[in-house]
Amino acid sequence: MTIVVLGLLAVIWIAVLAPPLLRRGAESRKSNSVGDFHRHLGVLQRTGPVVIAPAHTRVDRAPVAYAGGGFDPPPPRVVRSLRAVAAAETRRRMLRRRRNVLVGLGVVTFTLVAVGAVPGLHLIWAVAAVAAVLLGAYMALLVRLRNLAAEREMKLRFLPAPPPVSAYERTALLSQSAGR
Repeated sequence: MTIVVLGLLAVIWIAVLAPPLLRRGAESRKSNSVGDFHRHLGVLQRTGPVVIAPAHTRVDRAPVAYAGGGFDPPPPRVVRSLRAVAAAETRRRMLRRRRNVLVGLGVVTFTLVAVGAVPGLHLIWAVAAVAAVLLGAYMALLVRLRNLAAEREMKLRFLPAPPPVSAYERTALLSQSAGR
């Protein structure tokens, strides 16, 4: 009986003392001025205007010989937009948050099982079982989310961007479609 009372007191003390200690550790890690500066720059970058191609670009009418030989245009360059960068950062934070939740549930489950191994603490086994069920359910949810994302990536294909059309070509196409 005394072991149960001592174990219960230990759990209560941990519940009372752990949050301020964890908060203090998190605050000391966030005091990095360089990291704060980069975080603020990231926020400013996401809220800034999207860069678009200028409307006054010149379109040559004659074919151009490229460095690779022939008249085929070079392959398009991959340019990441601000939205793509912001989406990648959001995904990175989401994955970090999911990993932290998974590790937290695993630590709680393991700790409860270890405490439940002490003779006389049979109530802890029930709490450990609940934690293990929650851990299993969370892992199943993560697997389902990963499978849905993989399926979405396999099915989703973006159409290529149409080639640029000059004002002269646009006028010619419109007059052809009008039947003139």
